[in-house]
Amino acid sequence: GSKRANPKSADEMTNENLYLRSAKQNICVVCGNDGYHIRNYIVPYTYRTLLPEQYRTHLSHDIVIMCPDCHLLCEKPKKARMKKMEEKLRMQMGEAALDMSPVIDDPVLHHIRSCAIALVKWKDQMPNEKVASHDRTVREYLASVCRKEEGKAALLSGEEGLTKAQLQKACSVNYRVKNPNFMEGSEVVVKSLKDAKDTEKFIVGWREHFVATVDPQHMPTGWRVDNPVVCGSRKDGDAYDGVKSW
Repeated sequence: GSKRANPKSADEMTNENLYLRSAKQNICVVCGNDGYHIRNYIVPYTYRTLLPEQYRTHLSHDIVIMCPDCHLLCEKPKKARMKKMEEKLRMQMGEAALDMSPVIDDPVLHHIRSCAIALVKWKDQMPNEKVASHDRTVREYLASVCRKEEGKAALLSGEEGLTKAQLQKACSVNYRVKNPNFMEGSEVVVKSLKDAKDTEKFIVGWREHFVATVDPQHMPTGWRVDNPVVCGSRKDGDAYDGVKSW
């Protein structure tokens, strides 16, 4: 079938100018419903925000409005395509990228938590030197997160035993931290776009997916899958109609 959501205008204006000048109807682009609407990003928002500025200058072309039902109908296959795209790229990056977790264990924080748990559960059965070592580890951590100077001093002096609340705080320390080497799926995808040609193909691919998925019947006049994708006009003599506006 045709890639275009609307037939080409006989007017002398380019499709893009026609799109920019046309009155936009406040109806769902898929079914024409004129009730409550949701903004829908033809190119997923998480990707759009990471693209270079020239691809985000004219935001209107690939943002459309939909009724909630059509929005849901569109989002499921969009998310499936995103997942497939991201997994394929991670596979190409190698096994390490596939297994990489967004969070990792911080060994220092994990040790602090282990010391606190040991003091709560097994203090009576532990050798004195181990108790003292664990106690010092927990105190140093609690002092590092204590805002009051006198509180810090009291913890580090060790004159008073650790309270149940203090031990509980150390037992509850979150030792799972953000993995500095982890890349979000959206980053993996956008970083794979090497040049303007890749990026244009990427954007047009999402437009094609959108049309194939929901077959919109009420797109604004002049909207086309192959409309330009960035701001800027074509050079005279170029066969292609430039890359501008989305």
